[in-house]
Amino acid sequence: MHTIHSRIKQARTNKGLTQAELAEKLNISITAIQLWENKDETKATAPKRKRLEEVAKILGVTVTWLCTGENFIQTDENPKPTENPGPSDGYKKVMIYDIDLSKNHENINWILSEFEEPLLINNNWFTSKNLISDDLRAMRVKGNSMAPNLDNNDIVIINTNDVEPVDDETYAIIYNKHFFIRQIRQTVDGINLISSNSDYETIKISSNHLDNFIILGKKVWRCG
Repeated sequence: MHTIHSRIKQARTNKGLTQAELAEKLNISITAIQLWENKDETKATAPKRKRLEEVAKILGVTVTWLCTGENFIQTDENPKPTENPGPSDGYKKVMIYDIDLSKNHENINWILSEFEEPLLINNNWFTSKNLISDDLRAMRVKGNSMAPNLDNNDIVIINTNDVEPVDDETYAIIYNKHFFIRQIRQTVDGINLISSNSDYETIKISSNHLDNFIILGKKVWRCG
């Protein structure tokens, strides 16, 4: 199963639920379920984080598995293992971090989240993306400035080894001791930080102020 849409359908059918029954348990319309499971990704939608947690609980799977396919599905046919999968099982961990902005922006203090389970990602994903697990860090999105592409409390993985700006790619950024996740667009005068949400104005950074600007890494994955 290659998408969140197909994994929701698989988990639902494994649980023996119809679309209508799942909709009833979630107190939503059957149309919402149909959109989640739509094979056409241009028309499909996905549940937001809070709803996704409800779906995972009802279907007996993990949020990580629904998002990535890189964790074990919990069904009677495939019971929960006694230990978490590790590198020997073909998985690598990507830890979830917060960032301490109290110090100089050049001295980034990554704080390992005490309350978050690491993401378990299949080795094949790293190979297919030509990524090294030690270069990757996961973090929570705060706010809705990148909605609908990224919503509040989504998880993103950034590649800390990819800090050269490419137009219209999304990066984790620190500017003037503030943390942002934004699209970048280079201009003749500097760099623009662009929100997906039109309620947020573009932040224009002139070349004279780039000393206060640092790219932490490029977004390579998200789940919400």
